[in-house]
Amino acid sequence: MTDVKRSYRSPRRQAQAQRTRERIVDAARRLWVERGFASTTMEAIAAEAQVAVQTVYAAFGSKGGILTGMLNQLETQAGGETLMADLRSAPGPAAQLRLVAAFNRRLFEAGADIVAIALGSTAVDPEVQAWSAEGDRRRRDGQRRLVSGWHAAGALRPDLRRSEAADVLYTLTGPEVYLLLVRTLGWTPERYERWLAQSLTRLLFDQNA
Repeated sequence: MTDVKRSYRSPRRQAQAQRTRERIVDAARRLWVERGFASTTMEAIAAEAQVAVQTVYAAFGSKGGILTGMLNQLETQAGGETLMADLRSAPGPAAQLRLVAAFNRRLFEAGADIVAIALGSTAVDPEVQAWSAEGDRRRRDGQRRLVSGWHAAGALRPDLRRSEAADVLYTLTGPEVYLLLVRTLGWTPERYERWLAQSLTRLLFDQNA
């Protein structure tokens, strides 16, 4: 009788591997905040996480892989995977706008340091640059669809073109605005969320509709 090899994944090993990945991510985050992205080597991350450098490469491939993994995790934790469904089920444009403001606040509040690192690393790391470009494209596409829905519902200001409305939404929801207001000027995340929702409502929507 021929033995048949069966693939088997131990839950304990999977949990151990996940904990190792989390240690690497936490170590990288600490070092990048302290030293900067470009100045931190994979060897330094491995030492901080108390693992072999080969383990770091096997888990993530590169520093860019660690950073993009962090950013994807932050987006998921902020509700990015369900955002479009939540927007479709919202009762109207004003409610949709509040959802956008709340999502931005959750995303940036949890990961302002990582977002700042990513913004400063796009010029030096091709993986981060690719992630940023793809994320930017998806954000713009989603926002254009949202604005098109507002236009169809007659919610936009009559003097505002759809393309201009999309540009305003894209600009004010960008991470640079959050970092300027909260990290540089000292606003609270709650104040940022209120300001974002109120400002976009005034700039985009027909108040007489």
